[in-house]
Amino acid sequence: MNNKLKLPQIYKRNGKNCYLDPIRQKLIYITPEETVRQQAISYLTNVLSVPKDVIVVEQHLSHYGIKTNKRADIVIHKPDKDGFIQPIAVIECKTPDVPLDLNAREQMLTYCDLISADFAMLTNGVEEYCYRYNQSTGNYEDIVKLPVFTDMLSDKYELYDPGELPPRIPFEKLAAFIKEDRASRDPDDYGYDISKLTPMNIAVPVFNLWEGLLDTRIKMPVGNYGLFELLEDYGVRMLSYGNAAGGKFFGPYRSFLVKVNDNVEFYSIGVTTYCKSTSPENVKTCIAVAHDDEKESHHALQLVADDNLVVRGNTIDFYHHGKIAIGNLGSGKIDELRSFVADRYPQIISGNKFYLGSLTNDRLFRLNDLDVIHLIVNLISYAMIRYEYREFAKKNK
Repeated sequence: MNNKLKLPQIYKRNGKNCYLDPIRQKLIYITPEETVRQQAISYLTNVLSVPKDVIVVEQHLSHYGIKTNKRADIVIHKPDKDGFIQPIAVIECKTPDVPLDLNAREQMLTYCDLISADFAMLTNGVEEYCYRYNQSTGNYEDIVKLPVFTDMLSDKYELYDPGELPPRIPFEKLAAFIKEDRASRDPDDYGYDISKLTPMNIAVPVFNLWEGLLDTRIKMPVGNYGLFELLEDYGVRMLSYGNAAGGKFFGPYRSFLVKVNDNVEFYSIGVTTYCKSTSPENVKTCIAVAHDDEKESHHALQLVADDNLVVRGNTIDFYHHGKIAIGNLGSGKIDELRSFVADRYPQIISGNKFYLGSLTNDRLFRLNDLDVIHLIVNLISYAMIRYEYREFAKKNK
């Protein structure tokens, strides 16, 4: 898909612009999501040669005998061997500012499962991801693009091959890489993961750690780590999370499937730039530990590297000041949080701070290094306790 796709004729209705939808054959008020939906319809009909009479738009899934009030943006049908119409593809449309993260993917693939559609496309008008259900494995596989309609009917498609991961940047070239990246950015572009305002003696080791987290060739060993059992190093997932202050973050996270008190949950670690709304020009580098379960996804810990890391030569000490936000309730009490930590994980208490580990920045960090494992375990354990404290504070407000 691209922005050059032909959109429907625009008309005025009640003083507002409307598309004349070629499938529903009615006027639809123009919104960002509707524009993406119309781009998708144009792509299906003009590029993939999908007949208009097999496309339905904003179809309620109850139409397929499913007890739900959910509806799919676009469904493509095919006749089966008995002449009945069956779904073959689901297209889910998001606005351009909505990240195509794991939650959006799971929403779309759930629709596919419910109506037994084999193909799927997720798009926000800027990018798209396409999938084909593999009946033998029970999984949805990434494909290069949605095939033309006749190929869908004959089940012809091209699997996406991500290729091998590129080699990591050599340790001795990390600093030069960061400097070159900073020099290439516009004045108001502070960077996506490592802020160009973060001092180099902090930026280099954090970037080194982040590269290690993104390197899925090396896995963190499974096993019991005190407060939790690591069931699986789940690799890198594209995720979006909120924080207790209402911020939104999207990007790659290294995810760990853990078992805590008989509950299985994901904890994920990412690196991102961060600033307060009151000082948007003061952009810093943040190590975020996120928690997600069946109810919600949020950052349990945001460790701002610029404010919390202490550099001693080649050694970097990871501390956290303990400040914690409790959503609309404002700030939590650090002394209460400290009592939670003292009861559950006292070894990280260091005076009025929490000490999470140290790394010596003299080589590439890897997820099977003992000091890196120690840091990851402490980050996750501390994030778990912060999550428990937030739940306590909400119940006792």
